[in-house]
Amino acid sequence: MRRTIPLAAVVAVVLALTACGGDPEPVASAPAPGSTAPGASASASPSASDTSTGGLYVALGDSLAAGYQPGGAELRDTAYPALTATRLSASGDELTLENLGCSGETTTSLVKGGKCDFAAGSQLEQAEKLLEESDDVALVTIDIGGNDLLRCVRGGAQIDTSCVRGGVRTVEKNLPAILKRLRAAAGPDVPVLVVGYYNPWLAAKALDQPVKGVDAAAKAYTALSDAIEAAAKASDTTFVGLDDAFSTNDTTPTTINGRSVPENAAKICTLTNICTASDIHLTDEGAATVARVLAEAAKEAGVS
Repeated sequence: MRRTIPLAAVVAVVLALTACGGDPEPVASAPAPGSTAPGASASASPSASDTSTGGLYVALGDSLAAGYQPGGAELRDTAYPALTATRLSASGDELTLENLGCSGETTTSLVKGGKCDFAAGSQLEQAEKLLEESDDVALVTIDIGGNDLLRCVRGGAQIDTSCVRGGVRTVEKNLPAILKRLRAAAGPDVPVLVVGYYNPWLAAKALDQPVKGVDAAAKAYTALSDAIEAAAKASDTTFVGLDDAFSTNDTTPTTINGRSVPENAAKICTLTNICTASDIHLTDEGAATVARVLAEAAKEAGVS
């Protein structure tokens, strides 16, 4: 049974993670055993090799793509890009995955570098290099933007709302340019899928007494999601939202750990670690859920 921690006791930690996942983050250049360093090849399955015929899958992102776990490890073999590649390979030719995900990455550092070590300089430059050098690119995915709001936390449960608005404006400025560069490097026919974020504040609002700052955080999520979707539309890439999979708008009462909560809060408790480990990163079930949504979107875009 999943034990629900009173969220008021952990709100300082949760707020410091904002919409995506931030501190504490592992040292990305020294991944945990069994993970793959940024820029290194990660097979879609243990049997994958350089002779794969299904093409290259380049995944960009932050701690969600990197497979960040409570406690600081990165488990890239069970992160959503690896699970997406496995799903797609099971129904077609085996993909070769390059997971460039970097914990703590922002839209600024993704362009300029500084968070993780990449041979080409930044995560975006590394992706461009891989895409431009490959003659068989099948898929590109990216999640980015949540950490742009990290600096807006002001001591415990305080959120600087003007700072949040500035963070969203940064995403609005940086993300369209990032996606246009990915589109140019991948070519016009390669699906570029832009992953939206789930809203962890649903659990915070439903499972405890209202905490100062939670309303601002919830609004920040909505603004961030809108900015990401708009950037995708402006760059000829495809926005892949998670609201349906995470039941974001479903307030039907359900029961979790003996108490009645809305379905959307229960989903957040199940698909993330927020209610058991004070950490909003994905559980194994959450990573598998994101992978399912991405694989379905990739198939609709022609990846087989």
